[in-house]
Amino acid sequence: MKRLSIILFAIMAFTLNANAQGPSEDSKEEYRYWSFLLGLNHSFGGGNSGDNNDVMLHTNKGDMYRTKGSGFNYVPGFQIGMLYNIDLKNNKTGILTGLEVTAYGFKHAFEDVKTSKYTLKETYRAMSVAVPLLFKFGTQDIYREMQYFNIGVRAHYNIMAQRGQKASWTSQKYGEKLEADAKNNLSVSAVLGVNYKMLSLDVDYMFMNFVNPDYTIGDKKPFNHVKGNIYIATSLKMPLTRWLSVHNWQAEKFRRKLHGTESSY
Repeated sequence: MKRLSIILFAIMAFTLNANAQGPSEDSKEEYRYWSFLLGLNHSFGGGNSGDNNDVMLHTNKGDMYRTKGSGFNYVPGFQIGMLYNIDLKNNKTGILTGLEVTAYGFKHAFEDVKTSKYTLKETYRAMSVAVPLLFKFGTQDIYREMQYFNIGVRAHYNIMAQRGQKASWTSQKYGEKLEADAKNNLSVSAVLGVNYKMLSLDVDYMFMNFVNPDYTIGDKKPFNHVKGNIYIATSLKMPLTRWLSVHNWQAEKFRRKLHGTESSY
């Protein structure tokens, strides 16, 4: 086990060193490097289209139906991951993929049928392992400038989903995990985004949400009208290459101490 650990550490160090050097300025090779991703997901929608009279809650304040206008339904989430970049020889296009852990969700509002005096909000959250496949393009050298647009898809494998409730008439909260047949294991989103230096903004449209529209309770389908949803992701995307040290003198001095060289950018 110790020997295996040493070998794995050596491979990782070699990979990071190769990424840190990168191709020379005159080289026409592709830039291949890893980036570290850390960011937030923002959902402002309810994940549903219009009223759903099939969805009724029985509470101690009376029966409640889901509303069409559900107010401010912000649900925060996060994403963290490692991304592999292949910037092609023309310096203006590239491919991005990798592995991410993502938390995202949506919210619904209910009100009582008789008076609309009481309200209740249900928040659905999921944790997924996601794989993006994005095409990068820009008007300048996308590696040196780190300025580009990206378009593509992101596939989510949902490993966990839960529902939480908060009613207007009590301070208590309720939460539970969704049953296995109440959630979709796989969901896919279309992605459109922009990257500036180390800052990134993506807009994801989820074609199918993480809840199962065919899930049935009695004769009701509570997720029948839960369609796709829009998620906005704001993140820090840090390239693990010499790009960092070129743009930060302290990082460059540290790199020179490690390598004892002054290789060109």
